[in-house]
Amino acid sequence: MTKEITLESAPDLRRIYATAALRRGSSSDTLPDVRVSRAGIRVDLDELVAYSHVCRFPVDGLLPATYPHLVAFPLQMTVMSSDRFPLPLMGAVHVENRIEVRRPVGTDEALDVSVWAQDLRPHRRGRQVDLVSEVGVRGEVVWRGVSTYLSRGQEHPEAPVSEPPSVGPLASVGGGPVWRLGEGTGRAYASVSGDWNPIHVHALTARPLGFPSAIAHGMYSYARTLASLGPRLPGAGLTSRVWFRKPVRLPSTVRLRTAFEGGRTLSVLEDAKGEVEHAVVENTW
Repeated sequence: MTKEITLESAPDLRRIYATAALRRGSSSDTLPDVRVSRAGIRVDLDELVAYSHVCRFPVDGLLPATYPHLVAFPLQMTVMSSDRFPLPLMGAVHVENRIEVRRPVGTDEALDVSVWAQDLRPHRRGRQVDLVSEVGVRGEVVWRGVSTYLSRGQEHPEAPVSEPPSVGPLASVGGGPVWRLGEGTGRAYASVSGDWNPIHVHALTARPLGFPSAIAHGMYSYARTLASLGPRLPGAGLTSRVWFRKPVRLPSTVRLRTAFEGGRTLSVLEDAKGEVEHAVVENTW
């Protein structure tokens, strides 16, 4: 039977990360059957404006497509930091994300959010798991997200791989916005998202976890991409998917290239020379 956990307020992510540094995950091969929920969440407009400013979204009375992820993220961390969760939270790598925007969500609507884990499975470099988030308004699911996290460990060379669509033809297409991401980009995004994972905030805290410098949040790069596409994307009936390929080291300069066709966009975020593919984003409707 599923264990239902209802939270009255958002958990403190800094405390979760501090506690997670002391645990290595359980030895279990199964996921805890638990669902974490919060009801009647009201978006803080000042926080929304700050997030929109950092990610370059317009402030227009509707939630950006990636904003519900921020609301659900502390609940994801609650699930992943439990003693019975089989993968360690620290060092987990966000490798893929899928979002369904079923209808526009107004900034004044009360949100009911539920999160659970599913599909623990092998990955070529360890094991991976999906954290599913659903956002409802008055009983209607208006937004759904699936975040896939990888925990490195015993390798499984024969494990199926989720590959993005080919972006080869985009490599020779000129134009596209160029972004200079400063050393403080991770801290700026952490201040509006609450995600203070040490790998993002400073080189000194990223190095013990295997990174030579701080790296940009994947959800920041993803949000910047969707914000850049702006009015070309519909407000409802949108399915958006991102594959995180190589971390964006901070500071760095990146470039976004996009191909447009009926009912679909395909983007690649790459380094300034076009040699390193950081993320691939596909939007369909």
